[in-house]
Amino acid sequence: MRTKEQILKRLRTEGLHLATVSGVLTTRPGMIEWVDRMVPEIDIITTKSYQVRPNPGYREPILLEKEAGCFANAVGLRNPGMAAGFQELSALRRRHSLRSLLNVSLSANSVEDFSQLARCFAPVADILELNFSCPHAASGYGSSIGTDPRLVHEYVCAIRQVTSAPLFAKLTPNVPNIGDIARAAVSAGADGLSAINTVGPELFRDPGSGKPILSNPNGGKGGKSGEWIKERALQSVAEIRGAIGPDIPILGIGGVSSGEDIRRMKKAGANMVGLGSVFARVPRQDLIPLYVGALKKDLVEGGNTASTFLATERLMAYRTSWIREIRGFGETLRMITLEGNLSAATSQYAFLFLPGTGEKPFSLASCEPATFLVRRRGPFTEALFRMRVGDPILVRGPYGAQIPESDKPNAIILAGGTGIALAPLLVEKFLSQGKEVTLLFGSSREDDLGILSTLNLPCRLIAVPDQGQPARILTCLPDHLDQHSVRECCFYNVGPQGFLARSCRRERALGAAATEIYLSLETPSLCGVGLCGSCECGGRLLCKEGTFVSLQYLSNHGLSPETFPDQVSDTVTTVAEQPKATVLNS
Repeated sequence: MRTKEQILKRLRTEGLHLATVSGVLTTRPGMIEWVDRMVPEIDIITTKSYQVRPNPGYREPILLEKEAGCFANAVGLRNPGMAAGFQELSALRRRHSLRSLLNVSLSANSVEDFSQLARCFAPVADILELNFSCPHAASGYGSSIGTDPRLVHEYVCAIRQVTSAPLFAKLTPNVPNIGDIARAAVSAGADGLSAINTVGPELFRDPGSGKPILSNPNGGKGGKSGEWIKERALQSVAEIRGAIGPDIPILGIGGVSSGEDIRRMKKAGANMVGLGSVFARVPRQDLIPLYVGALKKDLVEGGNTASTFLATERLMAYRTSWIREIRGFGETLRMITLEGNLSAATSQYAFLFLPGTGEKPFSLASCEPATFLVRRRGPFTEALFRMRVGDPILVRGPYGAQIPESDKPNAIILAGGTGIALAPLLVEKFLSQGKEVTLLFGSSREDDLGILSTLNLPCRLIAVPDQGQPARILTCLPDHLDQHSVRECCFYNVGPQGFLARSCRRERALGAAATEIYLSLETPSLCGVGLCGSCECGGRLLCKEGTFVSLQYLSNHGLSPETFPDQVSDTVTTVAEQPKATVLNS
């Protein structure tokens, strides 16, 4: 680990110092490692804000885009808690030697909890950032502290006593005089300042229903970030620099997206410049290193090449549709068809939004018209099940990317439960490539099998109900592979994670190569644009890069189907144990 003196000297050095900011992109260890490896222009990587106890945050929607590049959020400080957070960052430190400085963000509502967090995370942090600024946190957190110079001084003094690690206080702009807050933090022992956090909070309503879009329990308000707070951020950084003098490092944050923005932020007094909401506007993850590299080039040469990597349209815009048809399959499964089409690539997904209830992502079963398969699981899907033909519903997307392709002539799709929703577009894609396609479908609910006649899939189709044996459909796989050499097959697995684990183990046992086994992972997707980082898998943002990954990819990143829940040790089933399958198409 670097010493405090080394860290502060590095931060005061002239030149380009870029950082990620708390709660954006680098919210999970996999993304911290990816940015450290792939984006050398970034010198400081900031984590999400950790608290002593786990915090599930607010329900979706947690983020909106009012205009292109102008965002608002109410995440609610979602984090796994101190013990799990320390464990994941310690594991990161053990497996990867960080080039960047690691800035660990901390959030609490008492001096005691802040002190406990500082003692815990100091061994793995280069910098400890004190979140005195979140505008939509629960009472006592974030800006509840940061709007009062006396409280800021009291908190920093107490935290300074328990650690020698560099302390940065993150400040809110929502105060009459941010310079007073900055002086209070520095006089109490802060080594640096981060400014600003989001502006607000403000209330954003859905124009159609008049209901709040964000799910913040404090009236649905959210903090503003991105392009529309840029001038406020520059003004705040200038006020802070004027208040504290030239020696204290400042991390300037707010609306930065171009080389010119970086120049202006540094001129205002920032030693380092944070990049946050702008990452949502980079459409693919592999373009992020190119975008940040272009920023550095623009700063040196005075150009604006970085803008070519940014989307100019709103990526989170909702459109209103109406329910055209509802088909039921038993008590828990519905196929909902909307008016109009949704242009999407195979395996992409979209969010359905019910103002006042929330939003969730769903795979597209069809694009023309837009069709979704919905399983009744909780409050949101219960609300969907109460909807009728002609009711309005809001849609945004699609998100994700095209499936990874294989040159094998035989494509085998294994679908469990609502994983069947992806089958129509997968079948269509593979047939267009000239592949022979077989779909094996199994479900714990026999009523689900009725959906097959509705989908009318033009391929060989084998369906088997579980009848108390999870993933029973897999026992049909050896017979099918007797007709096709496994070396001629590629496998695409869709369904719950337990089903995916069993499928992959069975396919490997039968001799399939890990490079030809693909899984559609159901990681959480909260934003769809790569900001929250919740969908990360092995350093890959599935909302940008697509939900399908190969088994080889998982293995390369220290992951495997055995890490999925509902683990069962599967072996290849003999012919005598196989159930009688229904071959619907041949």
